[in-house]
Amino acid sequence: MQNTHLRTYVKKHPDNKMAWYLLGKEYLGEGQEAKANYCFQQAGEVYEAFERSKAPADIWVDYQEKLVEMAEQKEKKHRVRKMWLTLLMLLVLAGLPPADAPGFNRDAAEALASALESTDDSMDNESGNNPKEDLALVVNSNVFTAGAFGGGNQGEVALAAAWSGSGAKVQTSAVLGMQVVGNWTLWKRNMAVKYIVQTNSSGKLTAQSYDAKQCNCEPPEVSPEIKRLAQAWTAKQESAAALSSAMITYKKRNGNWPKSVAQLAQPFPNNILGETAPGMTRMFPELLAMHQKGQMGKEKNTAEGKREGSDSQQGKNAAFVDTLGGKPFLQDRLEIIVDKSRHKLALISGDTIIRNYEVGLGGDRTPEGSFVISDKVVNPNGRSNGEFGSRGMQLSDTNYAIHGTNEPNSIGLDESLGCVRMSTEDVEELFALAPQGTPVRIGKDLLPETAMVPEAKDRYRYTLVPKQNNPNKTYHWLN
Repeated sequence: MQNTHLRTYVKKHPDNKMAWYLLGKEYLGEGQEAKANYCFQQAGEVYEAFERSKAPADIWVDYQEKLVEMAEQKEKKHRVRKMWLTLLMLLVLAGLPPADAPGFNRDAAEALASALESTDDSMDNESGNNPKEDLALVVNSNVFTAGAFGGGNQGEVALAAAWSGSGAKVQTSAVLGMQVVGNWTLWKRNMAVKYIVQTNSSGKLTAQSYDAKQCNCEPPEVSPEIKRLAQAWTAKQESAAALSSAMITYKKRNGNWPKSVAQLAQPFPNNILGETAPGMTRMFPELLAMHQKGQMGKEKNTAEGKREGSDSQQGKNAAFVDTLGGKPFLQDRLEIIVDKSRHKLALISGDTIIRNYEVGLGGDRTPEGSFVISDKVVNPNGRSNGEFGSRGMQLSDTNYAIHGTNEPNSIGLDESLGCVRMSTEDVEELFALAPQGTPVRIGKDLLPETAMVPEAKDRYRYTLVPKQNNPNKTYHWLN
């Protein structure tokens, strides 16, 4: 495998530790361990970070597998080269401004462009594809993903996935930016577009950074259409996470997977989903198939994993055709964390915080430990303005619950008898998102201070399932 471009780049940019790291990986793949070790020493903390990081490690596992395939099957050669060029593109984007900005290093970019052009041309020649036919598949195709930006992360893995997952069938792959706070990434409805990878009119891939600090440039404006589609995409990911988590609860309770959304959205007490959201019926068959195949919660934003998912998309009517990889982004089961130290309640998926509400608690009267939502009730007091508000979620058949309140001034304070109090708007949104069976963990110093509550217009939209009240029981939660 040729390393001419990287060696040239390193000579011109000896302080770029990412370049040293990538060159070392290439030398290692060629069996030149001495040269590889020298490069890794120059890479310093970049080497440590990437070797210890799970997602980049996955990328390199795929890379090594492709090297083996290249030796066995000559036709795989160009796919390997494209994967390598994905990482080189990552390097260029991370360290250099766009081509029209002052100070842009054209040598590195032109070497990359030349390599991409030769790769694409040779692949077209071998496959016999007609470029005009390929371009016909490009129209009106927009794909989204998200990456961590902050705390030393600049969305590298998501960018690599977007680059390698793009091709003739993808017009625009947009990487949205999730803020990093400690060990958490923060999910928002209005996440900024950080990168866009596009297939241009000639069928070639281009990339643009929209982060002025990252590219040291004045980036162009993101189009209103991409912003609108991005917000629609985030909304769909939330409803997919709620539906997927509800399916897991159903399976645990019944020993088999549900056959429809209707089996999850029943009247009380079988209201695993208290509300349904737009698109749930359409996405149900694909989510069910993924669960049955054990494909949920296992794949992260690796370049190869996302490309494989893209190849398996079922045409333009697939539920997740607008998601890089063709699968929901929030794949881990939803959980609730209550932080007594900060009076916060977060809805999470893996290490991503989807919501982080302010709540009222009871100090030492609020128990710590692990629970599940065992009961979901609309108007627990028989009316929406009772002491438990318009929604209640009981914790593991105890006398504690997450519920609304008719004392909104108590939010943020320790005035309850042990329950978790929420404002009306917040508890109704949480009730819609978190199905029965959602794990709940209560403790101290678990969450960041950052509140994450959408504006009213961006709240989770849902339709309430009929008969969610329980007229046969008077609740005596420790309000």
